[in-house]
This record gives sequence, C-alpha cells and structure tokens, in this order.
Amino acid sequence: MRDLAPVKVDLPSTSPPPPEGAAVDVLSFLAVLWRRKWLILVFSLLGATAGWLFGTLRTPLYSATALVVIEPREDRVLDIEKVVGRLPVDERVIATEMGILTSPEHVRRTVRELGLVEDPEFNPFLRPGGSADRLFDPRALFERLLALLPADWLVAMGVAAEPILGGAETEVPPEPVEEVVVAALNKRIRVLNDGRSYLIGLEVSSEEPAKAAQIANHLVEVYLDQQRRAKLGSTTRASSFLAERLKSLRAEVEQAEAAIAKFKAEQDLLDARGMTLGEQELSELNRELIVARGELAERQAKLRLVRELRARGAGLDAISDVASSPVIVDLRAREAELARREAELTAQFGPRHPRMVQLERDRANLQAKVRAEVDRIATQLENDVRVAQAKIATIESQLAAIKGRSARDRQAEVRLKELERQAEAARQLYQAVLQRSKETREEERLVEPDARLVSRATPPLSPSSLGPRVFMLAGLLGSFLVSSGLALVLESLGKGLRSPREVERATGLPTLALVPELALRRRQLPHQYLLDKPLSLYAEAIGSVFVALAGAPSERGRIVLVTSSLPEEGKTTLVVSLGTFAARSGKRVLLLDLDLRHPSVHRTFGWQHPPGVVELLEGAATLEEAIRKDEETGVDFLPVKGRTANPIALLAGERMRELLSRLRSLYDLVLLDTAPVASVTDARILAPLADRVVYVVRWNETPASLVSEEVAALRELGAEFAGVVLARVDLAKHAKYGYPDRSGYYKRSQKYYVN
Repeated sequence: MRDLAPVKVDLPSTSPPPPEGAAVDVLSFLAVLWRRKWLILVFSLLGATAGWLFGTLRTPLYSATALVVIEPREDRVLDIEKVVGRLPVDERVIATEMGILTSPEHVRRTVRELGLVEDPEFNPFLRPGGSADRLFDPRALFERLLALLPADWLVAMGVAAEPILGGAETEVPPEPVEEVVVAALNKRIRVLNDGRSYLIGLEVSSEEPAKAAQIANHLVEVYLDQQRRAKLGSTTRASSFLAERLKSLRAEVEQAEAAIAKFKAEQDLLDARGMTLGEQELSELNRELIVARGELAERQAKLRLVRELRARGAGLDAISDVASSPVIVDLRAREAELARREAELTAQFGPRHPRMVQLERDRANLQAKVRAEVDRIATQLENDVRVAQAKIATIESQLAAIKGRSARDRQAEVRLKELERQAEAARQLYQAVLQRSKETREEERLVEPDARLVSRATPPLSPSSLGPRVFMLAGLLGSFLVSSGLALVLESLGKGLRSPREVERATGLPTLALVPELALRRRQLPHQYLLDKPLSLYAEAIGSVFVALAGAPSERGRIVLVTSSLPEEGKTTLVVSLGTFAARSGKRVLLLDLDLRHPSVHRTFGWQHPPGVVELLEGAATLEEAIRKDEETGVDFLPVKGRTANPIALLAGERMRELLSRLRSLYDLVLLDTAPVASVTDARILAPLADRVVYVVRWNETPASLVSEEVAALRELGAEFAGVVLARVDLAKHAKYGYPDRSGYYKRSQKYYVN
C-alpha cells in the first residue's frame, strides 16, 4: 500500500499550551454534540416520550399538611415540681421530635387504626397486576423480566424458592403485609421545619385529598397521644413507687421510734418535761442541797448569836425566833399587864400588900416561863442545826449515788441521740415522700404533652404532584444529559490524536501541519498530485512544513529525519512530497532512504538499478554511483537496493556519520526516511545524528500514549524536534470536531485553493 500525504496545518503556535486543569473548550464540546446529534436526538425524544407517558399514566397525588408546635413555655397550675418536665427546646430536640413524629411505631398504629392494610393505594398486593403506576416501577419490570425465564433456572440461581409440593397457594402472612404498607406510607410522609421556629409541618400525600388530610391529622393525634401516655405512664409509675416507698418508710419510722422507747426503758431514761429521770432527780437534789445548806447556815448563825449572848449574859430577845415566838409574845404581854397592875396597886397599897406580893410572884413566874421558852427556842435551834446537817449529809449521799450513775447514763444518752437522729431522718424522709406522693397524685390530673396541634390538615383542592409536562421536560433533560455523556464517552474512546492542542498536550511539540487524505486518480502518487495542483490544500500543508524547516539555521537545519510510531502513517509520502516541494522551491534536495528493512523510496520514483545506500555504507560503491535523480520532481535520492544482515551496525557506524557530514555540504536539505520508531531501533540511532526531527502521526489512528512514549524516548537520546505532522486527515470529519485550526475553516477558505 502507498502512504498518503499529510494535511495542511498551521504554523507552529507561539502561545503556551493550556494547563491540564484548563476549562473545557465550549466549541469543542458543542462540536462533539453536533457530530452525535442523531444519537442525542433519538435518546432525547425517547426520554421525553417516556416522561410524558409516565406523567400521564401515573395517578396524581394530593398533599395535606398539619402544623404542630413544640411548646417552649410551661403552664404552672400547681406550684409543684413535675415528674416529667418540659423538653428544653433547641435544634436537636426539634430534629428528634421530627423523627419521633414519623417513627415506625406511630405509622404502624396509624395503619392499623385507619385500616390502610385494606387500601390498595398502600397495599401493593391488592392492586391489579397491570396498574398504570406499576408500568414504570423498576421492581415490577425486573419481576416481569424474571418471569420470562424458566423456573428451574431461577431456582438454580437462588433467585426463586423451590415450589411447595401439592401446589396449594399460601396466603401472605399479615405482618409482612403490614410492614409493606408502613413502608409505602412512609414514602408519602414529609416532615418540615424552617430552622427558625418551633413549628413542625407534617405533610402526607395521597391519591385522595380527604385521605391525605385524615392520615396527617391522625399521625399528629397519635404523636400527641403517645406523648401524653408516656408522661402519664411516668407519673403513674412514680406515684406507685412513692406509695410503695411510703409503706416502707412508715415501717422504718415506727421501728426507729420503738427502738428509742425500748432503749429508754432498758436504760431507765424515761423523759420528764424533756429531761431524763436521772437528770431531773439530780437537778432536784441539787436544789434541795442548796436550800438545805442555806437553812443550815442561817440556823448556825442564829445558834452562834444565841451562844454569844448567853456568854455575855445578855438577853435573847434580839433573836428573831425568840421575838417572833407566840409564847414569848403572850408571856411578854402578860408581863406588861402585871407591870401595869403593879403600877396601879403601888399607889394604893404598900410593897407588902398581899396583892403586891402576889403580883411579884406572878411576875417571877412569868419570867421563869419566858426563860424556859427562850431556853427551849435555843435548844430548838441546836436541834434544827443538827437536823439540817443530817439532811445535807443525806442529800450529798444521794447526789454521790446519782453521780455514780452519770457515766453510764451519758453513754446511754449517746446511743439514745443516735437512735433519735435516725428516727428524725426517717421521719423527715417520710414527710418528704408523703408530700411528693400527694403532689404526684395531683399531677396525674394535669398531664399535658410537650407539643400541640396548631393547624389541622384540610383536604387540598389541587394535586401537589408534578404534571406530564414536567416529567416530559425532566425526561428530555435527563435523556439529553445521558446521551451527551454517552457521546463524550464515545468520543473519548478514540485513541488517536486529532488536533494541534491534543498533540501539544501529549508531546509538548508544536504541530507543523495537518496534511489531508487525498482522493487520487488511478496510478497517481501524492507528489504527482502536488505537482499537478500546486495551489491545492495539500500543497499548502506541505508548504507549511517546508516553511517551518526553512526557518532553521542553514548549517544546523539541513539534515531532517522523518519518522513515525507505526507503519502506514504517511511518513514516506510526506518525505517525497516535502522533497518535491523543496526542489520546486529551488532547493538542492536529497532523499536518503534509511528504512533498510522495508524501503519504499525507490518504488515511489521507479528506480530499480543498484547500487544504493547499503552498498555505499559497505564501501562497495561511491556516492556518485549511488545517488539517483528524479527528472519529474528534480529530487536527488539514495535508494535501498541491497540487503544487509546487520542494519544497526551500518546505521551506527562511522561511515554513516561521514556520509551525513558530506551530504550537509552538498545539499540545502537532506531528508532521512527511517523505519517506524515503535517497530525497530533504527530511528533511535539516527535521531541524534539529524539536525531536526519531524514526527509523523496518523490523524485519529495512532494512540496518543504511544506517540508520547516514543517522543520522550527520542528526546532522551538527544533528538531535536522540529514538530509533529498530523497526516492523512479526513477533512470532513475533522471539521465536525470544531477545532480552532486552519483546517476547521476549510469551507470558508476553499476559494483560495485549487483542488
């Protein structure tokens, strides 16, 4: 097969390549969509149709909303501490209550009390098999697909259970059906909160407006009733606990008081006006002792006075007991009466008068009685002193006996006080529990939930579900996005390079040209097309490569190596066409065929006579003998005619270096046509010897990863690249990609070309 020539491409861009994270080219993206427009259109129409059918066939839903508020305040009817206090309202509490409002237990109770198990809307087992709502149900579709498979296969794969012998149909147990209904109802419930208030909205959707409102209100009632029951249950449990506790505390109080009484009796510590008997007796004896000692002191003082008066011979009338004695007083009165009578009789009678004598005897008798009474009183004082002393001694002995018992009494009092403290603690605890029990019994009558219903749900007037147009638009948009993604995936599956930007991203090299695929006449070669149509797009592309190479310094740009990654990429076609264009431009050009394994230059120019490059490098021919000239193009060329067993030795030898050095002085441009880099190592040996390297890549065919790896390998060997040529470009397909290069605007510029 002949190689086809490269395409015309832009001059090397001087702008830096876009970074890896650069934004997607919008025009390129739109170009991809345009290239896959039929795929996208079909998918979009199918998606829109499916969405419209789904929206038309599905039953509309109506949504009713009930509003509940979590009360942040607490009403105090009784000034008592509640068993279950009100919740502290914050975001976490509201979120928790929202979850409780739709808890499975509440939903299950609603399902049971409203009989939703018998409602086909929520019980799928009661729906007809071909209902419209199940047409697009993925689970129903999967079940219908499984039904198409043989039952034996399904049993072997474990998808279906083995049939029960006898063929009797088994009824679906009620519990799983109820769970299915609960799950179906859960899907129709939404709980809402704006995050700024204590309001919670409970929204229920149903096919019937009245049913939606009924379910929403019932769920709220179940929630409030459950709160009330929970609080009442806690209060009742607390009341029962307190009642039981009162019984035990009452027994503890009675036991403690009985222990105190028993201990007092055992220790003789009976109370008397707040004092024990020992304390009271000790107190009374102390008082008696004090009084007795006072009396003794008083009587001893009187006795001392009596004795002192007697010792002086003085009368005892100054003694209070004597002065206050009734006998003494009576005797003194009688003695005064005798003195009065004596004074009367003395004037009438003489001292010897019998009556005077009698009065004298009576006075003496009275004085004797006075003295006797005084002596008796003195003797009585002495007796009283002795009695008082005896009394004091008795009291002191009693005190000594009582004090002997005080140590034992104090120890008993310590134990008694401990028993009294225990009894007092038991009485206080009993009183507190008794008070709390009374409060709890009162609280049972005032139990209220932490939330209240603000607004009951009312049957909605219009459906809340989306209409067919919305589903059609959603299907259209979804299918468009899916098909667009599929188009991008299909585009990404293309492994070849298609644009200068992709080339630069993969290799870091500029693109010298995009050479188009040619539609040639029979037996027409690309370089002949170039000669026939010098104003064609193909000629313009070859000219771009020539201009890029002509800009190099004259001494270091004469030897240009042309290679590719794989065969059939247009490498030889580019070499011949480029040589033809350079020769037509007045340059001395030599084409050196160094593809020693599969040479093709000699077939292009039609020369079949030796010698060639192999003979020249082996020293079997001279340069003048080996060089041929093509009269049609004006190009000199060195073909490969002979074969060699060791091409690497020839290419890496000193003769090759000498040959290239000599050719550099003889020609303006020397083009080296080498074997593909990924096939053999010939190009790797020659690349460091060339002034410039042109890398040919077949458009949309050569893998980008392969090109990147081979270019990197040549760089490591010291190759100096001129750039990359994208060859065999399909201009019609390339234009669809919308790349911003010159070939993309071919239709608008084709008046400048003569193809």
